[in-house]
Amino acid sequence: MDIGIIGAGMSTVGFITNLKGSHEITIFDKARSAGGRLTMHSREHEGNIIKFNLGAQYAKAHSLDFKRVLEAAGCKTLSGTILDNLNQTIIKSSDKFVHRDGLHSVVKYHLADKRIELERSVTNINLKESMLSFNGSPEKKFDLIISSIPLPQFNKIANINATFNDDLYSKCLAVGVLLKNDMPFTHSCYKNISDKLSWASLSRSFCDESPISITMHFSQDFSNNSFDLENKDIASIAIDDIVKSLGIDKALFTDNIKVFKWRYALCKKNYTKEGYMKINDNVFAIGDWALGPRVESAYDSGKHLAQLISE
Repeated sequence: MDIGIIGAGMSTVGFITNLKGSHEITIFDKARSAGGRLTMHSREHEGNIIKFNLGAQYAKAHSLDFKRVLEAAGCKTLSGTILDNLNQTIIKSSDKFVHRDGLHSVVKYHLADKRIELERSVTNINLKESMLSFNGSPEKKFDLIISSIPLPQFNKIANINATFNDDLYSKCLAVGVLLKNDMPFTHSCYKNISDKLSWASLSRSFCDESPISITMHFSQDFSNNSFDLENKDIASIAIDDIVKSLGIDKALFTDNIKVFKWRYALCKKNYTKEGYMKINDNVFAIGDWALGPRVESAYDSGKHLAQLISE
């Protein structure tokens, strides 16, 4: 079959690595790099590369299959300790897999030999003719079209209204900051920091060969309510909150900052029992939204569809 896939993320990895048979596959992604929401931003600083791990910080592997997927790409378990700041308890870190270059490296590894057209936005899906349209390019017909992008985005380009709960998604705000050093931080990661910040981690938790940075993720409620704030205000709130909550000297933070926003980030559990959505015989949608808000859920969604197609 000639298969067109929209989105180069973890659900696409789940589909491709479990698909049987010989197929012509082309993956289209509007971004400059594969990975989807498993994103890491890097920038040079005094001859070194700062790593802002702004996407999913880690992945758990509930199945041996997914564990092998992570380990094959070079993932290791999280380094150091994690403090639950709300309960002042140390929580388990040995079940959390990280990658020194960010979890998007898992996607890049498993799609390395696939045909991927980056910076290529799909503007329309012709469901009846199984055709994709692109900005400034002719339509292209496929035997099978698979969308791995968030459901609201799929609805828009397919000109349909696939049923989903209005609150299926929530927004997400993340802030990365270069630190002068990490001496005041006793732990590598912090959970339940405050009602604003749900998670923060130092770069040493996944890579100890780069300048020390900290990435802070806001809570779901704060992200939804503050999504449209200016980046400088979001960063200021994050720094002030972690200074207050953890008793860290504000002078430790530099002005080298990166803010990232996801409009469709967190999702609810168990949206479909199949793990995918069938639009018609030639068009399907996959993603973490189908099963739950975990990296492995995205992989499993693609895997379930691959098993159906391979039957």
